[in-house]
Amino acid sequence: MKRLNAILFPLLIIGAMGINSCKKDNPDVDKPVLTLKPDNVSGKSGFNVNTVLSGAVPNGVQNFYISKTVNLQPDSSWGTNGTLKITDIAAGTTSLNYGFVYTLKDEEVDKLVGFNYRIEDSKGKAAEKDLTVNTIASGAQIIASHPWKIISVIWETDDPPSENIQDCAKDDTWTYRRDSTIGINYGASGCLFDGFNIFDKWTLSEDEKTFTRTYHSVFDATKVTTEVYTVKTLTKDKMVIEIALDLTVFGLGDNELFEYTYVPY
Repeated sequence: MKRLNAILFPLLIIGAMGINSCKKDNPDVDKPVLTLKPDNVSGKSGFNVNTVLSGAVPNGVQNFYISKTVNLQPDSSWGTNGTLKITDIAAGTTSLNYGFVYTLKDEEVDKLVGFNYRIEDSKGKAAEKDLTVNTIASGAQIIASHPWKIISVIWETDDPPSENIQDCAKDDTWTYRRDSTIGINYGASGCLFDGFNIFDKWTLSEDEKTFTRTYHSVFDATKVTTEVYTVKTLTKDKMVIEIALDLTVFGLGDNELFEYTYVPY
């Protein structure tokens, strides 16, 4: 009996090895194969990120879903309970090249945002890929995050440079909204010409080096002035911008530099 076991045991091992070998030799060749490039993206709020999902689906695409999570929880504002069914890929498609564009959101700064791409074919076989999104606060978001109080106006080209802020302007606060509109509170003091100009729009260049502000005269809406500032400092705690003004009408130079410093209010 012992001798029979000694003969059968090696045969069972060999048989098992043969079965495993057969399984390895017959892989699931018609399962969808996907590639996502890139699979990790970063950017500033308000700007777009792009990725491309490509691959082969031998049995043809049956369903295509993109799910979204924020801090590992389904985002209920995305599709249905966090899952969006993509319908612009024709059923039966065997070659995939899907471009995905996402606008980074203010409220997702410093949060873990993820997308899952799932392709199901006509035989019920599926493949998935994951995208990780990292959102950083943009300069525009920082500007729009709270009102700003002006604390200094340095006339840089004066000799020597001098503080030029008016006492009546020290309690002014500016609100630059995310929709690019502007709100102003002139405070209790009030300067002589406060309200003579209506401030309309503000923008920050994509490289965050140029701040632009437009206003029109309260007496003539067609008289629009555009102010273009160079951004010198922009953090959540301070904004410093500089502008060159033509003051030849006052007997001064045509390139007088003024530096404005704002702090959160």
